[in-house]
Amino acid sequence: KNSSSVPFSSEIKISQTSGIKSAVRAQQQELSYFDTATNTQSIKKLERASPLPDREGYILGDQFLEDPRDTPLLVFVNTRSGSQQGPMLKSQLRSLLNPIQVWDLADGGPEKIIRSFSVLTRLRLLVCGGDGTVSWIISALDKMCLDRWPPIAILPLGTGNDLARIHGWGAGYANESLLLILN
Repeated sequence: KNSSSVPFSSEIKISQTSGIKSAVRAQQQELSYFDTATNTQSIKKLERASPLPDREGYILGDQFLEDPRDTPLLVFVNTRSGSQQGPMLKSQLRSLLNPIQVWDLADGGPEKIIRSFSVLTRLRLLVCGGDGTVSWIISALDKMCLDRWPPIAILPLGTGNDLARIHGWGAGYANESLLLILN
């Protein structure tokens, strides 16, 4: 019940009128990010385009690179490979690169990660593991039927490392500087 002598319906008209006046003032001023939108036009002014993540939750694409000549690197580390250098190598690589770029194959196969990162046109891969790890990554790439395969570098961590020895890359990783390897 209303204590004043003004009927209830008049109060609504007064508040509607003051609401309209404040809405007009808001439209006349430039809206900032923290303003409240009052109509469709002001909502459109406040909209921000934001990319949607892929199925794995990644938001990747060439438009996010600072320089279009950048060549993003995706590193696969098999922490279970022969020489057991993988855990230490993974830790060091994650401190040098963005941790999202270093994938431990003990956490899952390479397919989903390659699919997410394959939107980067200048993507490169570094495979840290033995002959089996290299074969695993190449098989995953082959099954994906990509238009273009990224260049692949190999940092041998296995026990045999036949692939590395046959190609003259040495017998395996011997704690060389990762900065030199990454450059």
